[in-house]
Amino acid sequence: MLVLSGLLFVAAPAVVGCGPRAEQPTGTVHGTVVRPPGRDPRSGAGGPDGRDAVWVPVNGDPVRARDERDRVVASAVSASPDGGFRFELPPGAYRITEDMFGVSARVRVRAGETVTVRLTVPSV
Repeated sequence: MLVLSGLLFVAAPAVVGCGPRAEQPTGTVHGTVVRPPGRDPRSGAGGPDGRDAVWVPVNGDPVRARDERDRVVASAVSASPDGGFRFELPPGAYRITEDMFGVSARVRVRAGETVTVRLTVPSV
């Protein structure tokens, strides 16, 4: 019995800090990386006459969230089907960057809210 109570005593400190107070409120950044219509078929050129041109989702590009001190606080890769990415971040100001072309957008994240970002990379 003494051994069992010792285990409970040792395990208790590991649980401290896991309660509701330890959880920090976050907001969501939901974004997409897209390429505008262009001559290259990968750029959504549409038909031979350029009609039906569409914005094309870009998959596989690294995306980072940087805080006000320009520190990377989160990273993701744009993915199918819409070139999307998502970050859960504490409230604050951030710069969201697509790292292949250096395209970025500034956002303000608030607890419990979703911010939508569209990063447009150059057409090839």
